[in-house]
Amino acid sequence: MIITKFKARILTSGLLVATMLTVVAGASGGPASATAKKSPPYLVGVPMPMTGAEAQAGTQIFNAELMAVQQVNKHGGIFGHPIKLLEQDDACDAGTAVNAANKLISEGVQAIVGGYCSGATLPVEPIIARAGIPYVMPAANSPELTTGGYKNVFLIDPSGSGDGAEAAAFFKQQGITKVFIIDDQSSFGVAIANAAAADITKDGGTVVAGGVQSIPATSNDFSAVISQIKNSGATGIYWSGYFSQAAQFATQLNAANVIGPNGTAKFVVADGSVDATYLSGAGAAANGTYATIAALASGVGNVLNTHADQAFNVAYHKEFKSAPGPYSTFGYDAITALVLAARHVKSIKPGRVIAGLRSLHFNGLTGKVSFDKTGNRLGAVMDLLEVVNGQYTLANPQPKL
Repeated sequence: MIITKFKARILTSGLLVATMLTVVAGASGGPASATAKKSPPYLVGVPMPMTGAEAQAGTQIFNAELMAVQQVNKHGGIFGHPIKLLEQDDACDAGTAVNAANKLISEGVQAIVGGYCSGATLPVEPIIARAGIPYVMPAANSPELTTGGYKNVFLIDPSGSGDGAEAAAFFKQQGITKVFIIDDQSSFGVAIANAAAADITKDGGTVVAGGVQSIPATSNDFSAVISQIKNSGATGIYWSGYFSQAAQFATQLNAANVIGPNGTAKFVVADGSVDATYLSGAGAAANGTYATIAALASGVGNVLNTHADQAFNVAYHKEFKSAPGPYSTFGYDAITALVLAARHVKSIKPGRVIAGLRSLHFNGLTGKVSFDKTGNRLGAVMDLLEVVNGQYTLANPQPKL
């Protein structure tokens, strides 16, 4: 099912912080006026999971985008054009995502700001490229996303190849030489698992069991894999899939005494599993597990927790009566990037905005934002997180890359 949803309500909280207001208001076309009301809207498509296991993450990102849009529109839109978000459910499913992308393009969107699951994002890249419009991705970050040669793709979340390097550095730091790697057969999971395997091998470690193992994303029984782990002698386990399965995996590993107080292995997940749902789903089994993620997204790392970020968290909670997700600020910065690029080139024409994104440099909620020639986010800093008492904390010491 494909759902179109434009949340037109006015946010009550606002973002009452000068630094945040400067970032977005500085990209507006000037104060609100009668002219702004007469100008046609700048249509921005938002393909995001609205149903399925990742629906909560999709909502958290969309809410943040909505907050950014409200701030821009409050200050006159983009050259008098109010931004209008058109959301389509991609359900983190390739087929649904293709339908969603075609629907948005048929509705005349001038840019796409969306994408959570890389497996739902990769198949729509050629569709959006043919339409010739900017494609700014707030959360999807498979290394494969920027290898297709598309000139309109920009990743706000740094490439997931950094996850693999961070995991390898952690295992090396811990003296762990035998690592069991498992993916969920998704495009994102496979790419991250392969990157981690290459980095672990380069660092002198061994990926046991003959290489990366896979389990379908629909499976909730890890018993066969756990038997393999026990037989392999691995003291490190790296999971590159998403958070729902990660919670089940951690729970079963703990019950089998592979990890936890009586375990002998350390369990590390990639950034696709950094989510409150993992913490609640795994419960006590999550304690003592680790995660690799860009410091920009962690919320407990070295880049975030600034005054502006704290204000964003307060404003988000006040408006939506819940905490933002790990990638909410990425959604906010994705809209900001689009607006600032248009401002820079003094146009909302798609081709001009793409050019503006290529030369973009700004300080957002997630740190410094700019892109290399393929659309990868530059300046990524990785964090290793540890779960302590049911909460993500910055692991100490941090691995040295």
